[in-house]
Amino acid sequence: MEGELKGKLKQSLAPVFGSSEPLFVTEDSTLVSWLRTHDLKAHLFDEVAGFPKHRRKSIVLLPTTVDGMSFFRLERFFKGSQVLIVPLVAFDPSFEASIYTIKLLASSDFVRATKDNARWISILEDSEVRRLVCTGTYGELEIILKERLDMMLPRTQEGLLPGEWEAIGMFFEIAMIPDNEDFFHPGFVVNGEVEVSGVAVAHHRIMPKELTYLPQRAWQLLGGLAREGELPLKVKIENSQLTEVRSKNGTDLSVEIRELSNPQLELMLVEMAISNNPGLDAHSLDWGINSVLNEGARGIHFAVGDGVTGAHIDFICPGMDVVVPS
Repeated sequence: MEGELKGKLKQSLAPVFGSSEPLFVTEDSTLVSWLRTHDLKAHLFDEVAGFPKHRRKSIVLLPTTVDGMSFFRLERFFKGSQVLIVPLVAFDPSFEASIYTIKLLASSDFVRATKDNARWISILEDSEVRRLVCTGTYGELEIILKERLDMMLPRTQEGLLPGEWEAIGMFFEIAMIPDNEDFFHPGFVVNGEVEVSGVAVAHHRIMPKELTYLPQRAWQLLGGLAREGELPLKVKIENSQLTEVRSKNGTDLSVEIRELSNPQLELMLVEMAISNNPGLDAHSLDWGINSVLNEGARGIHFAVGDGVTGAHIDFICPGMDVVVPS
C-alpha cells in the first residue's frame, strides 16, 4: 500500500515538477509521519530552513495553520523553488481531511486539465460568445456574458518553472468573477435551477480571527447535511443571486447562508466556475469532507461569500456539461 500511493503521486505530479521528486512540507507532525509511511519525502516547515537549495527545488506545500507559514519565511525558504500550494488550512486542516485531499491529488490530471483550460479561455475571450448553457440530469443554468468579463485566469501549462508558485485550484477551474469596482453588476448573469451534489467552505488567510466562526458554522451546517444524507441541495439563481437554497427535506437554508456569507453581499455570486479535474471520479468523492479538490470535480461550481468578510461557500455540481449554444 505504501508504494501504491507514492506511485500514483509520482505519476500525477510528474507533469508539474518534471523528473524532480517533490518534497511535502507542512506544520503537522502527524501528517509528516503518515507521508513518510508511504515512502514520501516529507518534513516539517521549520526543518527545511537548513536544507541545501537542491533539496528545496520542488515543493508541495500543505499549510495547516494560519500563522505557521508567514509569507516572508516562505519567500526565504523557497525563493527559486517550484511550489504547488494545497491550502488545507483554508478548508479543513484536520488529519482526516488532509489525507483525503492528498489521495485526490494522486488521482488528479494536470495535463488534460490545463489543455482544457486553454480551450475555455479561448472560448470565453471570443467576442462572439455571449451565452453559455450548463445542462445535466439535475437542472440547467444559463450564463449571459457581457462585453467585459473578469476571470481568474487558470493555468494553461502544467509545468511549474523555477521560482513559480501556484495554488492547486488554478489548475482545475476556469472562474468568472465580479468586477471589484461594480460587485453587484458582474460581467456574467446567471439564471436557472440546479441540484447541488456537494459543497466546500473556505476562508482567506487574511480573514479577521473574530470572523473565523463564520466558515466554521457554515461547514457545520452544510457538511452536516452531507453526513445526514440531506444532499443534494436545490438551488435557484436569479440575476446572479441565490434566491432559494433548500435541503433534500425541503428546509430553506437561504437566510442562514446569507448571514454566514456576509449579508451585505446579498447572496450575489462571487464566482461562477467551470470545474475541470478530469482525473477525479465524482461518484467516489466524499461530500462530508471539506476539501479544496472536491470543487474541481468536472462540471461546474458557483460560490457566495468572499472568504474575508464571510464564509466562501462553493456549491458543486459535477457532471454538468457547459456548452456554447449554436
